[in-house]
Amino acid sequence: MDPATSASGGTTSQNTSPITDPAELRDIIVRQGAIIRSYQDQVEALQDRLRSANLAAPRDPPTARSESPRLALPDKFDGSADRCRGFLRQCEVFFAHQPWMYREEETQCALVMSLLTSRALEWASAVWEANPQIRSSFVYFSGMIREVFEYPAGGKDISLQLMELRQGSDTAVDYTIKFRTLAAQSGWNDVSLWAVL
Repeated sequence: MDPATSASGGTTSQNTSPITDPAELRDIIVRQGAIIRSYQDQVEALQDRLRSANLAAPRDPPTARSESPRLALPDKFDGSADRCRGFLRQCEVFFAHQPWMYREEETQCALVMSLLTSRALEWASAVWEANPQIRSSFVYFSGMIREVFEYPAGGKDISLQLMELRQGSDTAVDYTIKFRTLAAQSGWNDVSLWAVL
């Protein structure tokens, strides 16, 4: 197809002879220039739309990686009842501050499993294969750990422990820490707590 014909948008038959008329050649060049300007205008309009879309688009917030403190791995857990709550809380904090690494619950469960030792590991190994939910849900897995290992010291209810708590040979600081820990676990109000002091 003749470039002049395609530039003008016409459908005339193919002409193989060169254009010799200067007026016709000038007319073709003017039309091609108009087409090129139209394309340039379209490209500029697209570039403007792209620029405004980029400005209007919210910037990605800083990644949690740059905002989160560097945390140590939670301590290993051997199944001690007095360490169960703290171990699970450390795991929750660890996962919450490193969501880019522990987004999937399977990954969270795998890390918890790797931190278990002694009787906690023996128990988890026994149920790991038998109960697939333990491998796929941190909420379920941590609930099972609580159910198996988190029982009151000496099997006593928190309320009873508070009522029987005495300083004895403990330092005032140790006694206070025990009292405040039991008080927080009990859910008692301040008036009730003053009664046992």
